[in-house]
Amino acid sequence: MAQAAKNLIRITKRPVKTKVKMGGTTLISEALIKTGSTNLVPKVHVKKGDLVMVISGSKEMGKGRTGKVLNVFPKTGKVIVEGINVVTRATKSRSPMGKSGLIKKEAPIFACKVMLYSTDQKKPVRAEFRKKLGLD
Repeated sequence: MAQAAKNLIRITKRPVKTKVKMGGTTLISEALIKTGSTNLVPKVHVKKGDLVMVISGSKEMGKGRTGKVLNVFPKTGKVIVEGINVVTRATKSRSPMGKSGLIKKEAPIFACKVMLYSTDQKKPVRAEFRKKLGLD
């Protein structure tokens, strides 16, 4: 007698996307579990074009510096900020006119490491004050 395949759900603490592993086990992040919710996408408090300040991390990454949000990735909970967390990559030339050498570009950081920045008050503010700042 064959046993029916069960859809097992395993919860992890890491911030990973929902994925199905071998054997039919579904891996879900603890942060994505909301009771009675069908949409398992975390909410990000910043939008593209917002001015933000990095409030945690290392000095090399850009702690204490401000920049404009270039991209938002809600599925992973990360953002790309202009001039923050710049990484250097070595690339080879694949075509005769291709560019090779060291290329610098911004890498994504977790959205929880940034706060909205108010140019009037010259300090970071909570996202609840978005309407007061006129960012809506």
